Amino acid sequence: MWTESTFRDAEEGVTLGAVLSRLKRNGCNLLVTGAVAETASARATRRLLGSPTEHRERIIVLTDSSRDLLDERLPAGVTLDHPHVRLVDRRGGERSCVRKGSGADPAAGDDSLAHLQRQLVRFVGELDHESLSPATLRLSLDSLSAVLERYDEETVVRFLRVVTALVRGARGMGHFHLPLPDDDPQVRSLAPLFDARVELRRRGSMQPEQRWHVPEYGVTEWVGI
Repeated sequence: MWTESTFRDAEEGVTLGAVLSRLKRNGCNLLVTGAVAETASARATRRLLGSPTEHRERIIVLTDSSRDLLDERLPAGVTLDHPHVRLVDRRGGERSCVRKGSGADPAAGDDSLAHLQRQLVRFVGELDHESLSPATLRLSLDSLSAVLERYDEETVVRFLRVVTALVRGARGMGHFHLPLPDDDPQVRSLAPLFDARVELRRRGSMQPEQRWHVPEYGVTEWVGI
């Protein structure tokens, strides 16, 4: 399994699975990098949104009009009308919140980043935190590139500080796509806000691969997603 991959420079026997268990226990946020096709990104999202056989509270934020493949992003058997799936669709400057049994968004005309932040705070606040076990909350945002095109970096950083703290406070697991090479200056600038990076690549006709960059442990080997 991919969680059994090891870190190249860490002590012998330190596996990604063991490190992930610690990150999940405390709540964590991941920056997903790599200039890959949408299919590879969707495949990673499906894995990071968690097993369909376990209880999860999933929040999916779409900001990039070129990103689609919603069904491919969700774990097998999980659909958008599932009572524990929430969608915020901001592609093309529009928003639609899909949530079973929810009413209209009272601020549907507000497409600001501040409004998105309030939506996410509300969604997480509505959960029963006493019953939330670690990593039950899964938040996905695709992509930060679209957000950075519209807002200056200082504004985006403030937004990310709030949202990542929100996820950690619920002992959840958030992942934020930034489809740029892992050594891009923009990646280096935002990386300190996150607990780890998941770098994606796809070579020719091979299946998509990932490797994890985790402070204190280093970098894993490349493994299939």
